[in-house]
Amino acid sequence: MRLNKNIGIMLFSSSLVLNMTSCTDNQKVPAPNVKDEIIGDTSITVQDGEENNKKNEPVALTYAVYGEMDREEYQLIKQFNESDNGYVIVTKNYSEIAGANENGQVIYDENKIKAFKMTLMQDMANGEIDIVRDLYLGGAENMDIFSARGSFVNLYDFMDDDESVNSAILNEHILKLHEMDGNLYTLPTYFTFNTLIGQTRYVGSKEGWTLDEFISKWEQMPEGSTIEGHREKDKIYNTVLYGMIGSFIDYKNATTYFNSPEFKKSLEFCNTFENISNTYVEPNFASPNFVSSKRFFGFANTHYELWNEEGESYTFVGYPSNDGCGGFIDTRGNRFAICASTTDEERKGAWEFIKTYCLEDYQKSHYCKLETIKIGDETKQVYLEPVGFPMNVNVYNQLADEAMAGKHMEDIITQNGVEINIGQLTQDELNRLSNYINSIQNLTSGVDSDLETIINDEVLGYFNGEKTVEQCIDHIQNRAEIMVSEKQ
Repeated sequence: MRLNKNIGIMLFSSSLVLNMTSCTDNQKVPAPNVKDEIIGDTSITVQDGEENNKKNEPVALTYAVYGEMDREEYQLIKQFNESDNGYVIVTKNYSEIAGANENGQVIYDENKIKAFKMTLMQDMANGEIDIVRDLYLGGAENMDIFSARGSFVNLYDFMDDDESVNSAILNEHILKLHEMDGNLYTLPTYFTFNTLIGQTRYVGSKEGWTLDEFISKWEQMPEGSTIEGHREKDKIYNTVLYGMIGSFIDYKNATTYFNSPEFKKSLEFCNTFENISNTYVEPNFASPNFVSSKRFFGFANTHYELWNEEGESYTFVGYPSNDGCGGFIDTRGNRFAICASTTDEERKGAWEFIKTYCLEDYQKSHYCKLETIKIGDETKQVYLEPVGFPMNVNVYNQLADEAMAGKHMEDIITQNGVEINIGQLTQDELNRLSNYINSIQNLTSGVDSDLETIINDEVLGYFNGEKTVEQCIDHIQNRAEIMVSEKQ
C-alpha cells in the first residue's frame, strides 16, 4: 500500500463536529423505506402439536434508520431474520423527514434534521421503536441524554447471563467508560482514540497535562514553533479546546460552566496568536512543531503515526484538560441501545440482534478484512486497515499478533520521491498502545451542532476584537445554558 506521508496532518474544522456519515468504507445500499418491510425469509418452523398461532409468527423488532445503510449491516439484518430464532428486524426509515435525496443520502438541512430528531424521539416515547443506533439518533450526545432520562435498558442485565458476549469477552475498560450510574445503556462495537502526540524532547514523557502545563511547555519551545503546523488563533483554539469543551457542559443536569476560570484562560491563551485566517493555511512543519492531533484506529495505523525517520521518540500527551487526562476514546456511530418502552420478550430479541455486532466472527470479518493484494512483484494475503479497534478482546489480540507477524498491510511511504518501507508494529508499540488505551478516562461524546455554532460564533467575535473576553464568556454561558435546558 502506498501512503504518501507528506509531513502533514488533518485539522479539525471545528472543535467537535459530529460526523453523521457511516463509520465504514463499505459499499452503501438504500435503507428500506417502509416500516413493515422485513428483510429475508422470516418463516419459523412450528413443532408438531403447537396450536398457539402466536408461535407461528416471529416477534417483530423495529430498528430506526435513515439514509444509506452499510451493505454489511443490511446483510447482518437479513441473516438474523433468516436464522429462525423467533425474531425479525423491521426498519422504520426516517429518510424523507431527515431530507434524504433519491439515493438515500441525507443532505444536511437544520430544520429537517430537527424534525427528524423530534419525530424519532416521539416514536421512542410511544413504544414504536425498539432498537436505536447513535449513527441514526443524531449523535453520541443524544444517546447520553436519553440514557440519563432512563430511555434505554441496562444491557448488563443481558450480559450477566450471556456466555458469548459479556464484560469478560469485550473490552471492560471501554464498557466502563460508557457506564452511567453503574449501568450500561449503550453498547459500542469498536473504538478509536484521539490524542495529541509530540516529540518527547519537547513535551516530556508524561502522558497528560493541564492547560497550565501545556502553556508552560509551549513557552519553552524555540522561536517560530507551531502547534499542529499553525500559529493562527482559530487553529490553536481547535487544538486547545478539543480536550476541554466537554468539561464545561453537563447535559444530564442541564448546566454549563463556561464562566469558569479555565475557559477564560484557554481563550486568552489562544488570543495571543496571529490573526484568524479567512482562507485555508497550509501547515508549516519546516519550523519546530509542538504537538499534532492524531486519530488511532488500527495496529498498522499506530505504527505509521509513531514512525520517525530520525528515530525521534513520541509521547501520547493528550489534549490539555482540567484533569490532565486528555486522551479520548471515540465510539461515535457504532453505539446501540434498546428502548425502555420494549416488552421483556422484545428486549430479549433486541439483545440477540445487537450482540451479533460483537461476536468474534463478525468483528474480525468486518473490522479487518483479509484480502489478496500485490505488493511490488509479490502477491500475498494481508489484512487491510480496519475502521477501529474491535471490542471483542479475542479479536483484538488476534489482530495485534497478526500485525506484528507482518500480516497487515505494509506501510510504504514516499519521501522526496523515494519509497521507504517502515515495517510492522513492534511489541513495544503494542504495549504503549494498549497501556495508553487503558489509561484514557474520557469519551468523545460530541457537542450538539447548534451549541457548537453558538460557542464558535462568540469566540470568533472575541478573536476579531468585537467583544471582550468577559462579554464573550457571558454570551456563551447564557445562550448555552438555555439551549442545554431546552434539550432536557
